[in-house]
Amino acid sequence: MRICFLTSTYPRHTADGIGSFIRSLAMHLVAAGHEVDVVVGHDPEVAPMDQGGVNVHRFRYPPYNDRYLAGHGRSMEADVRLRPWAPLLMPGFILTGMGRGLALHRRKRFDLVHAHWVVPGGVMGALLSHATGCPLLVSLHGSDARFAMANRLYRSTARMALRRSRYVTACSADLHHSAVTLGADPARTFTVPYGVDVDRFRDGDGAGLRARLGLPADAPIIGAMGRLVAKKGLAHLIGAMRHILRQRGDAYCLIGGEGDLMETLRQEIERLGLSERVWLLGRVDWNDAPAFYAACDVVAVPSIVDEGGNQDGLPNVLLEAMACGRAVVASRVAGIPSAVVDGHNGLLVPQQDEQALGEAILALLGDPALRTSLGNNAQHSMREGFAWPAIAGRMADLYAQAVGEGARGA
Repeated sequence: MRICFLTSTYPRHTADGIGSFIRSLAMHLVAAGHEVDVVVGHDPEVAPMDQGGVNVHRFRYPPYNDRYLAGHGRSMEADVRLRPWAPLLMPGFILTGMGRGLALHRRKRFDLVHAHWVVPGGVMGALLSHATGCPLLVSLHGSDARFAMANRLYRSTARMALRRSRYVTACSADLHHSAVTLGADPARTFTVPYGVDVDRFRDGDGAGLRARLGLPADAPIIGAMGRLVAKKGLAHLIGAMRHILRQRGDAYCLIGGEGDLMETLRQEIERLGLSERVWLLGRVDWNDAPAFYAACDVVAVPSIVDEGGNQDGLPNVLLEAMACGRAVVASRVAGIPSAVVDGHNGLLVPQQDEQALGEAILALLGDPALRTSLGNNAQHSMREGFAWPAIAGRMADLYAQAVGEGARGA
């Protein structure tokens, strides 16, 4: 099949983890014999990289680099509110992206359009589907559903896109419910989680990373990684470190990632007197992610529902850490319980409960056998239920059904 991806976010260079799950899906579809063209907005950080057989087409939508705000985590402040310029750019973004997709279709004749994020991707997809007659599949990933439900204009455009779709997918049960609430046909809406590259994350040079950071080889390390935005709940991990350090004064907490809350989190660490033990590493190169997880004794995923109602779909960090065989402590929110079975392949705690988070981490630091057992089970569950070839196969089956239905209806 010839498939056109429409998305506002896609990795911009080899070190970039933003949108990596879309790239992984595209590459595994190509490996299975499909042709994938990705239509995505330009970004100032784009650099040449091996696209793994995927055809990537970047389009420019504003005239100035500081106005590329329609994707790559740039459109929202801490994932809570839209930046002032972002809504003004959306019409141009949608029409330019749809136009690029239409021009490609005239050359290639796509079999199907797969739009990522119901707004703006789904809107682009609905327009392209209408113009070409290609069946449309829309995937919801998290913040898109929350913004669509909170804004009347976005809600109406999302409803239009979902009703135009042959099928709709969501990465978690919560997002599945949101899709149906927004207007998706329940009979044509499916929960398809993200996948993880189990071989890539199986091994990492954790000892090497500890040495580069100047950390003791035997120091207990709690790790967390992700964009520094409210829904990641990293402020609560920092708060939990006060409790942890009272009992394990030799522990360190490493937080990798960039985002709008970098300075806020730095100030909180200083206010609590934790600067020597809680480190903000900044961006972790995508190629160093396996080593980062391998360096950690415990990986925390303290996701929350933020003040605006925004939450993760299914955090990639969670799947990657589990594929690395790490013991994870995660919040019982969003799609996390679909991957973590409490006490079997990780521990679940209530969101925003710093005491419970700290106690769960301490329990793992004090019990190497439990850490090993949970980590082994986590790795096994990723290989059995979340490996990318199987997830890409499920998506390809939906594509085939959508295309077949279109052919029968022609």
